Amino acid sequence: MNESPASLLEDHPIVACVGSGGVGKTTLSAALALGAARRGANALVLTIDPAKRLADAMGQGALGAEPRALEKDTLGELGITTGSLSAMMLDTKRTFDDLVRRFARDGVTRDRIFANPIYQHVSDALAGSSEYSAMEKVDELVASGSFDVIVLDTPPSQHAMDFLEAPERLVGLVDSRIARHLVHPAMSAGRMGLRLLQRGTEPIFRLIERISGMGFLEDLAEFLLLFEELSEGFRARADHVRELLFGGTTAFVLAAGAGRGQVEQAIGLAERLDDLGARTRGVILNRLHLCSEPLDDWLDATDAWDALGPALIHQGLEPGLGPAATETARHCVESYALRVRRDAVRTEPLVQWAEGSGAFVRRVPELPRDVHDLATLCHIESVVFDPTLT
Repeated sequence: MNESPASLLEDHPIVACVGSGGVGKTTLSAALALGAARRGANALVLTIDPAKRLADAMGQGALGAEPRALEKDTLGELGITTGSLSAMMLDTKRTFDDLVRRFARDGVTRDRIFANPIYQHVSDALAGSSEYSAMEKVDELVASGSFDVIVLDTPPSQHAMDFLEAPERLVGLVDSRIARHLVHPAMSAGRMGLRLLQRGTEPIFRLIERISGMGFLEDLAEFLLLFEELSEGFRARADHVRELLFGGTTAFVLAAGAGRGQVEQAIGLAERLDDLGARTRGVILNRLHLCSEPLDDWLDATDAWDALGPALIHQGLEPGLGPAATETARHCVESYALRVRRDAVRTEPLVQWAEGSGAFVRRVPELPRDVHDLATLCHIESVVFDPTLT
């Protein structure tokens, strides 16, 4: 028997909504958290989305680095009387700074890292830092015991699998071998050592010196050497993050659309999750063209089309416009029917994969406008949790 969104949220303290960019992960994450709150849970949705669409969807003016709860009166208007719903936006630099504070051997090392120009410029853009920081923050929130379930809106990435590989990529950056083999000998020899280091990569460093001067190389060397001291701590935390992701605590829900290439990317991500030992528990197909009744039946209903013109005339349409109005209406139905068929065909491989894997499948219809209020978010929530509404 396939799982359902309700059972998923009940059985897992962390739910990660994953998928390629542009498939509506932020909105779907908020809808899942809203559904958890409706079922009595203290739910939090954590986003890394810089567009701040989550704040709009939840009727909040802005989100910050601390959980912000919806007012009880607001929840009551939505029919939520026992659960709670909070939201927050990840502050990557703040979270990363906290890791430095934790792993630095003393205050002097910590302050030198914070003062290093290289760190100041790249601490919020290191490879994998936002993804790594997201799971660090989730781990911290789980340990606090303040929430029954945390829904993570994973970072917008060029490749959806970036999130899964973040711990390895970040550890690769701060791996002590980088400093030991590249920079440490140069720093030990002082300024002349840096000159000798340049000879092996002379064309690159000549350009860097021309632009930034010698100070850049000294700052880079110091940055890597300081991070050499932190690498053991980062590596241990990366192992913990990996266990948090793939050890059964986190459930994965795959968001996808019917756009070209989106289904193939979704299947590839699901297979990658399977390789890592983390089965995809659900698939939400978003922004689909749907119809609750077979459109072919409507197109074949000759009597109904013949009666449409006279009915419109009876409602005040000029008699001469009846045939043209009927033809226009039929063209609109035919055009929509083509979109419904196209989306069904494109998403069928993913549906078959999900059903064969025991994952639930939900279809969310295309809406006339973006989600900017709680009423629309509640509509999406109802569709996700009750498939009979699609």
